[in-house]
Amino acid sequence: MIDKKNLSDYRYLLFFVAVLWIIEIVNYFLGHSINRFGLIPREPYSLYGIATMHFLHSSFNHLISNSAPLLILGFLVAVNRKIVKVTISIALLTGVSVWVAGRQGVHVGASGLVMGYFGYLLSAAFFQKSIKGILLTLLTVIIYGGLVASLLDFRGWVSFEGHLFGFISGILSARIWHPKPEY
Repeated sequence: MIDKKNLSDYRYLLFFVAVLWIIEIVNYFLGHSINRFGLIPREPYSLYGIATMHFLHSSFNHLISNSAPLLILGFLVAVNRKIVKVTISIALLTGVSVWVAGRQGVHVGASGLVMGYFGYLLSAAFFQKSIKGILLTLLTVIIYGGLVASLLDFRGWVSFEGHLFGFISGILSARIWHPKPEY
């Protein structure tokens, strides 16, 4: 699964997660004041949150809970050599959806990307129609099948909208980036 062609995709993924950690360290020392740049639904002044929400976290525990699935599921997305395209499309689609339909409050965290990768990997096999896609879907279900439960997490401090719209954005991204079957 790892070859020289995929290496740059894996590097992008590692760089992205490293940036998340650097931002959280700075945010921690600033009393998480940077989180004011998260996404606030339907507030025009918060449109920047569509992009920034994914980089901000409420705590180290929040970031830790996102880091491992980001790396593992991101690694599986990178097998298709589309990590940058898929990440950008999921981030933008999720951010816009949460901005339009999310509950009031500040939405932060990369869990929308995690759920997006999950949705992408579950549905890419359908659009790819390839053995590789089927194997990636099976591996995803074996490793992270329990993520489905987070789509129904309605606790007040959890952005279930980010999870749900991330998952849907992942499915849409699979459709966008795999328009024709690969034989």
